Amino acid sequence: MSISDTPSVSSGFSLNAADYDRAVRYNIEGAKRLAEALPGPAYGSVLDVGCGTGFSTMAFVNRFGTTEITGVDAAEGMLEQFRAKLAEQPQLTVQLEVADVLDMPVPNDHFDAVISSMAFHWFPKKHEAAASMARPLKPGGHMAILCSGRGAEDEFRRILTEIYPPVPQWIGAFDLVQRDIDEMEGYLEGAGLEILDIWMERRIRRVPVDEYLTRMRVVASHLNKGYSEDELADLDAKITAATHKAAGPRGFEYTFTKLFAVARKPA
Repeated sequence: MSISDTPSVSSGFSLNAADYDRAVRYNIEGAKRLAEALPGPAYGSVLDVGCGTGFSTMAFVNRFGTTEITGVDAAEGMLEQFRAKLAEQPQLTVQLEVADVLDMPVPNDHFDAVISSMAFHWFPKKHEAAASMARPLKPGGHMAILCSGRGAEDEFRRILTEIYPPVPQWIGAFDLVQRDIDEMEGYLEGAGLEILDIWMERRIRRVPVDEYLTRMRVVASHLNKGYSEDELADLDAKITAATHKAAGPRGFEYTFTKLFAVARKPA
């Protein structure tokens, strides 16, 4: 999930890698739906871009039985978690690389599928990232992407805007990560791919405040760069209090929006 050409992103995900899978259960469910959306019938080799702890790779393996896998991520700590899982998967041939999406050490026209689950939205240069991901895809191969959709978690964005002082780097991250269907179409078509399907999932989630804030601390800790420990403690206290105030009897209610895309490289 964590690959990016911004060093603080990879370091933040490395720091929280051990807690990642426990905090992102909805992302893991989304990765399974992404794998189910690929047409198959089989894929001999797969490249997972921003593979993180490997949950998207494992969803793909479970769906198609693929055994040749390359995972690329900028966060070494996330890859350590992936390697621990692989100890229980001796049938898989897996190569893991620490690299940015724009500088992946992988061959051209090699993989039957390229997947990216909850990583693409962190790439600052999304047109270039799509082109870099298309390069190692075989002609006739498929690409599948899951990322944050437009309008996700506006409720939390409002909290960050209304506390004093506001949190500009957290607020600005919403504009970096969120995309809509037409934007994804532009990225994939610009990379020379044929669109097979792009769709948005929008759900309302209600979770305990502590569960919600734990997830945000894990997936966005890199946004705290530049704060002292005392400033971070003060900011965390303000956000926690404001989120509790915004919560209802069923917990904190927020919009959960995910963008899915499946495309094909012309043969």
